[in-house]
Amino acid sequence: MWRQFTQWLGGMGIIVLAIAVLPRLRVGGRQLMESELPGPEIAALGERIRSTARKLWLLYVGLTVVQVLMLSSLWVVGIDELMTPYEALAHAFATMPTGGFSTKPDSAASFSAEAQWILALFMAIAGANFAILYRALVRRQPRVLPRDEEFRLYVALLVCATAALTAMVWGYGILEGEAAVRAAFFQTVSIMTTTGMATVDFAVWPAVLLLALFALMFVGGSAGSTGGSIKVVRHLLLGKMLRREIDQTLSPEVMMPIRLNGAPVDERTIRAIAAFVLLYVGAWAVGASVIAIDSALTGVDVGTLDALTAAATTLGNVGPGLGIAGPYGSFAEYGVASKITMTGLMWIGRLEILPVVVLLTRHYWRL
Repeated sequence: MWRQFTQWLGGMGIIVLAIAVLPRLRVGGRQLMESELPGPEIAALGERIRSTARKLWLLYVGLTVVQVLMLSSLWVVGIDELMTPYEALAHAFATMPTGGFSTKPDSAASFSAEAQWILALFMAIAGANFAILYRALVRRQPRVLPRDEEFRLYVALLVCATAALTAMVWGYGILEGEAAVRAAFFQTVSIMTTTGMATVDFAVWPAVLLLALFALMFVGGSAGSTGGSIKVVRHLLLGKMLRREIDQTLSPEVMMPIRLNGAPVDERTIRAIAAFVLLYVGAWAVGASVIAIDSALTGVDVGTLDALTAAATTLGNVGPGLGIAGPYGSFAEYGVASKITMTGLMWIGRLEILPVVVLLTRHYWRL
């Protein structure tokens, strides 16, 4: 329970970090989302953090309580005898922060279909923008959800990825019917939001399904969520930036500001996003190379895709990898150099890379 509780506390810390602290470095949440919260030029940092934390704690605790009650009700009515109040609380603590640590060695596979659907639902909620959720749920402004471009893309990616995985899982004869849809949706939400829970051992799935899950590790949740990885809003703005470059190639004289939810995005923010993605891909490539080389030298049975996935899952704080580090396995067999590398990737990935880079520059220490 201590492990479950600490990841729950950490999830709230990540939300506040993303919304109130990282915007000062133009890599976090506020300037990339519609929010009523004051900007860094208006309010003092301490006041902004306190104001943000008070509002978001209310939503975060409320959603956790609702999830605990929903999961516990399955045990009360006899639908799922394994989902005791203890398990309900433990898994709510693992779901809302997208931490993913389960009390079971097979993650969520032991629980009923109803429990898995509830877990998947709250993983999807935890991967959404908490500032937008606050306005929609607490301030009763539900129309902000469909108006938000990032939220629409987030839902679209979840739906499309689930449909594709369902078709492949069903087509390969792994599962059928509701079980196929549930397994596809659960794994999609879990990997994309970087929660890392599992209901099946997807490490033994065919290669095309593994590649789909591997790609989802680079998506991440929304800005201002507990999820890790690149984040949906960065993909959205990168797409708009590429679209602008193509349009300006055809019409060089036309000024085309990039807009998010109708508001122009500062060019410094666009450059920071491009720099972040470049650093993210570079850190992943270097980490995967070190893991592959170390595994070859130490004789650990790690394939190329396994090494690439190990770097991606640790940098994005997803959780499970492939091969020996699959959802029912662990990273214990990896060499010392690989473990040190993956530990470093988890650290810099959770802190959005740029703050770590700034911390390591000579100029920072001269200030």
